[in-house]
Amino acid sequence: MKRLMVLIGAVLAGVPAWAGELQPLRAAEVAKLYATAHERPLAIEIWSLDCGYCRENAAHLVAWQRRHPDVQLAMVAMDAYDDNGAAIAQALAQMNLPPQVAQYANAEPMPERLRAALDAGWRGEMPRTVWIGRDGARDARSGLLTTDVLDGWLQRGKRR
Repeated sequence: MKRLMVLIGAVLAGVPAWAGELQPLRAAEVAKLYATAHERPLAIEIWSLDCGYCRENAAHLVAWQRRHPDVQLAMVAMDAYDDNGAAIAQALAQMNLPPQVAQYANAEPMPERLRAALDAGWRGEMPRTVWIGRDGARDARSGLLTTDVLDGWLQRGKRR
């Protein structure tokens, strides 16, 4: 029985935060998050508590993802996990995210490290959405997304 419990613990430790609970995210863990796109395409919504358009963009992205359940969605708050965890969790709860949406917050003492790991070409403007196809191809956009952009990302991934 102890072996079974240890095995279950080891398996659960290797699963990303797809259970809808806020988790800290460090730069060194981004590659592991991105690797999940080999299973299904992955959209990563990068946002902040003080970003006026971020919640609107997240709501649009979640509505789109509900029509495309083959796409994974992860929310990454650039606010500090240690200082703002409760406020981030409350904001995420108000977004009414599906339970399978991964929820992360910045756990780096220098936020620039996480920013660079998420998207080396990104200068910090938000909202920022990173798309990773099954083939590993990436695209990213800042600002409010349209359905056309999201559909285009999904269609390009299917043609590859």
